[in-house]
Amino acid sequence: MAFSPVSLPIQEILLTNFVTDIATISNANDLLLQDKLEDLINLMEIDLNTLAIGTDNPINYVRAESFVIQDTGFTFQTGTPTQIIARLEKNANTQSVLTVDRINNNILIDTDLLTANDVTINNSLTIGAPAVANSTVQLNSSLIESKESVILDLEKSVGGTEAVARLTLTSTSRQNIFVKLKATTSPTLNFVYDGVSAFAPSITSIELYVDFDTNNPPVQNTQFTIYLVDIVDEFTSTSIIPAANTGTLPLKIKAGTNLSTSNTILLHANTGNVGVNPTSTNFAGSAVLNSNVHRPYGHNISLLYILDENLDDRLIINHMVGMEFF
Repeated sequence: MAFSPVSLPIQEILLTNFVTDIATISNANDLLLQDKLEDLINLMEIDLNTLAIGTDNPINYVRAESFVIQDTGFTFQTGTPTQIIARLEKNANTQSVLTVDRINNNILIDTDLLTANDVTINNSLTIGAPAVANSTVQLNSSLIESKESVILDLEKSVGGTEAVARLTLTSTSRQNIFVKLKATTSPTLNFVYDGVSAFAPSITSIELYVDFDTNNPPVQNTQFTIYLVDIVDEFTSTSIIPAANTGTLPLKIKAGTNLSTSNTILLHANTGNVGVNPTSTNFAGSAVLNSNVHRPYGHNISLLYILDENLDDRLIINHMVGMEFF
């Protein structure tokens, strides 16, 4: 509704025959007060009916220590013609919605959810949780894979014939895992290596089991590549790979247990062994594959964790180097 200017008439008090001590009061101060009140209401367009200020023409600015806006939110707009610059309001779910064209932020944006049509990142992007890409991903530079190094204790099994180590995978395990096996060495009780030049006489194989963590197992469809770096003495940290070759000890990759469910993990087709086989009968093939002799950094295997059609945890072998089925 358009603003209607107001006029404040001054009523004179006249001298009468009945009130002898009242004289006509009308001077410049009364007229000045009238003018100022009219200017205040009319120039600021104060509409007392709609409780509005600047009904048709907005005031230039408001300066205050604090400013409270409630109920319908606020709207920034230009003058004539009127165009909306920004708006803050409640939606149907009583959630506050800020509508603007562009946001320039100097330091930080902290939000629970971001939906955007296009995102351009000039410097770096760090993702601290799982990410899902529902379309193609194009890389215009090298892909940097994650890596970690672990040292696993190689201990005598309960039966006394295997030197066993266990690798526990979690949802935060890196894609490339470099494993060094640290053999329990004499005079430690139940040693697998005599501390001089040979494995204990009862040891017939070296076995690396792959388990899943109790509280934080890996996510389905995750791939891991395990690299065998070395087998070392517990005390001197020197390589004892020559002793493994002399003793013709196979190194077997074994599926262990999903400790979060207590279910046994299956490896590939779940038949036979896979790993380094010094006593291989496939001599020509083993020589080509370099799978019949233990070597530092000479053997690796890539495993894809899936939940198969029987709902079993299964590690599928994608590829392997320096290993064979036997």
